[in-house]
Amino acid sequence: MNRKLSALQLTAQTQVLYRHILRRGPATIEEHAGELGWTLSKAARQLAELERLRLIHLGEGSAISADDPRQALGRLLDDEEAELTERRQGLIDVRLAIETYEADFRQGMQESGPPVSPWERIPAAEVSAVIERLIRASDGPLLQVTSTLARGPGHLESVKRLRAQVMASGRQQRSVFPLSVLADPDWRRLAETRAEAGERQRYLEDVPLDFLVFGDSGVLLSDDEEPVVQAPDMLLVRAPNMQRMFGALFEELWRRADPVHDGGAAKADLRLLELLALGFKDEAIARHLGLGLRTVRRRVSAMMDEHGVETRFQLGLAVSRRGLLE
Repeated sequence: MNRKLSALQLTAQTQVLYRHILRRGPATIEEHAGELGWTLSKAARQLAELERLRLIHLGEGSAISADDPRQALGRLLDDEEAELTERRQGLIDVRLAIETYEADFRQGMQESGPPVSPWERIPAAEVSAVIERLIRASDGPLLQVTSTLARGPGHLESVKRLRAQVMASGRQQRSVFPLSVLADPDWRRLAETRAEAGERQRYLEDVPLDFLVFGDSGVLLSDDEEPVVQAPDMLLVRAPNMQRMFGALFEELWRRADPVHDGGAAKADLRLLELLALGFKDEAIARHLGLGLRTVRRRVSAMMDEHGVETRFQLGLAVSRRGLLE
């Protein structure tokens, strides 16, 4: 802690002398010491601290007077806030630089170290830490394919918290799930929570395997064929060609999957489309459906993506052609 910050925290004895000077008015150090029952040396030590902070000043005949405390202490607080602001900015600069330092480190490892293996087996106990590292080292959307809710690292609490942080930061995540998850009684709540956080979801009759694409940093896929294993070992694939293959596989599964298979969710989106067709504003739609304004806009944007259109007018034409609205 710097000197100025600790100086603002006046000791009990310094506060006693300061309050006495404020109430007493101009007086000499001898007078203050006598009235407080202090020795002259004790009073002088506390007085030196007040003078250093420029809370008092000496007048004619060595009379001590106090400046207006609102102005004097306010000036000290302004100085301290300016230093804290500068310090915070310095911390932000360091945090932003971490990614570039890590990129330099990875480049150095690739150039000077042994060749990086195209794949690596990750024990189940280390999967959570590897996922966090891959998320922080990669850019772009996270692409996930999940064959069942009963397996994979997604059920780990640490991974759930990390996913929430990632989507809260605005990073996109797209996920493909099997139709079988709709029979899970807890899925509706979980799906809505993830969708409201920003995840885009689609459903497929048969999902062939579990994998998660982290931009160009790697692909994690399950290394256990038994569905009863909740936290299997994983394979981390780093080979660029394999990463591109999994990226292409995801896009094909995403293309074949459907956005909504749940009756309740479908009805909610149809009601939203009906209100849009009637000319309701987003705010009015949110009130009618009991949703947040951001949720309404996110659902409209998701439906535009699903129908491959760029405007709300085009969305209306698309759903009309499909006969979704009367």
